[in-house]
Amino acid sequence: MDKRLLFTSLIVPLLMVFFLVRNIALEKSDHLDSWMGGGMRMFGKIDKMLYRVSGMTVIHNDSTYFVNFRNIADLENMDMAVRIMPSDKRLQRLYLILKDMDWCYDRSKDEINLSTPDCLTKISPDQILEIQVYRTDFNDDTNQISFKLINSFRGEKIE
Repeated sequence: MDKRLLFTSLIVPLLMVFFLVRNIALEKSDHLDSWMGGGMRMFGKIDKMLYRVSGMTVIHNDSTYFVNFRNIADLENMDMAVRIMPSDKRLQRLYLILKDMDWCYDRSKDEINLSTPDCLTKISPDQILEIQVYRTDFNDDTNQISFKLINSFRGEKIE
């Protein structure tokens, strides 16, 4: 058999095996899903932004509150944007917008929400500490859900 013919008959199966092994390795790596791994997407875990949580940390009366943006209708578009692409620049822009909004502590619900006319306890912009975006992970062995931080912004350096 001709060496050239043998080489061409082996190249396609070898490439397929290479991509198979590569995708399995990428799927087992942390923070890589089918989109980030690229290729044939056969073995990637799906990291849908639906399974992400975005919000901000607020300090009030020596307590730390996490304000989930999904619970605030006025922040729906911003919430979707940072869950899809939680880049530093996007978090910085959102941080400035959140600082300009009026926030209120609701004593009956023990939560921070957007201010209403009947708000008794206003939240100062200085009490907003950080914006975070988390990915939810389910551990099959322990049957527990945990959060892994994808990105956060504290307001140290705003460009």
